[in-house]
Amino acid sequence: MNERFTVLLAGPGHETVIYQMQPAFLSDPRFTIAGYAQSWESLQGTLMQLKPDILVIQADVAPGPDALKPLLAGMQAWNGIGTVILPNQQSMFKGVYESMNSVVRGTFVAPVSWTDIANLAYGYAMTARAQVVNASPALTVQHALAGNFGAGASQAVSPRFAQQIVTGTKRIAVLSQAGGAGASTIAENLAYELAARLSVRSLLFSFGLPPAAAAHFKLRYVPNLTEFFARPGKTAVQSAIQRMEGLDILLGPEDSEEYASAARKASDVRAPNSIYSSLLAAEDGSYGAMVMDMAPDETEWMTHPLLFANAVLLVYRPIMADLFALRHTLNILSRLGTQPREAIYLVLNQASEASSLTPRAVQTELSQALGWAPPIIGVIEQDPAVLLAQEQRVPPILRSEKLTRGIRQIIGSLFPGMERTLSETQTESRSLLRLPKLRFG
Repeated sequence: MNERFTVLLAGPGHETVIYQMQPAFLSDPRFTIAGYAQSWESLQGTLMQLKPDILVIQADVAPGPDALKPLLAGMQAWNGIGTVILPNQQSMFKGVYESMNSVVRGTFVAPVSWTDIANLAYGYAMTARAQVVNASPALTVQHALAGNFGAGASQAVSPRFAQQIVTGTKRIAVLSQAGGAGASTIAENLAYELAARLSVRSLLFSFGLPPAAAAHFKLRYVPNLTEFFARPGKTAVQSAIQRMEGLDILLGPEDSEEYASAARKASDVRAPNSIYSSLLAAEDGSYGAMVMDMAPDETEWMTHPLLFANAVLLVYRPIMADLFALRHTLNILSRLGTQPREAIYLVLNQASEASSLTPRAVQTELSQALGWAPPIIGVIEQDPAVLLAQEQRVPPILRSEKLTRGIRQIIGSLFPGMERTLSETQTESRSLLRLPKLRFG
């Protein structure tokens, strides 16, 4: 039986993690990539949230050994192991990490072969798992697989990630087929954070019925994209844009018949008045992000934005009903084939100590059912301040540090080179860097 492990990849910046480290693990069916950490702040929260079987870390992401050693030691709480890669200028610390042999299995000095690192990490994890089973005679292998080291398989994919990354505008589809999971909240606040607080020119599409952004952002239902469907062209799209604090917003039709008609009359993506064509008409080359709050109705309002997107965020809550909805959505994405798997990500929303499912459990269930599981790039704690802000028609990210922290996790994973900007624009409250007190084991 093939043993499978979750791995968290950590290194200084997007280029390092995605282009150097990820391909070897992504193409290896023995691993599921649980997530990424591209800064020290991100690593501190993400490691505790995801509790991976293996942490593969380039040590220069940390301030130094005094900071990294206690973080690594904490992995003993869930029998996790770490593999450390040192930059050449830190080679004198090799012995420091080698002395932590209860948790650090393998310390290397760059440059390294990442395929070799993946093979070695697998061997280390197999040894660690055997030690756990042998140390607990009453623990069956089945229980061990479902417990501390529970993980699913990542589908074998050719290491072609560099060719799949689209330069220029990040076109992000945000979707949940579980009602109340908060996909609109994530989409709206992701777009708002990028535009209003990070100065990334952004366009939000609100495609629900009715469009949620109208209520949340104090917008009018008119103008909207109805004008485009009647008279296609960039002029119609531009005239339908509403603006809020630097964020451009396009609403779908509020009228049910107009909404259905737009899908029915232009199902062909090549039609000049199709939903896909409206997205193309809105892309003027100056947007850094186009965020689509998508309808879950499996009509052209869902399929056309998926075809347009180069990244997909699937939002779910840690409850069984959302897990089944998530499996359904992943099956649809697999059937459509509009995105490579490495462009699909999970966002865990409304997490709390009372949550019935942990992130590890969700990825294990998905891997067992589908043969793969997308990485989790954002974990957002439940916060009553979010709903209260929406009732007051204020962007919740201005009122909730928990939402801010989660949205910035997402941004750090999706946007290369944003680490410094995110660090420089931290809010004054240091509580943004607190680890969430959640049950993630």
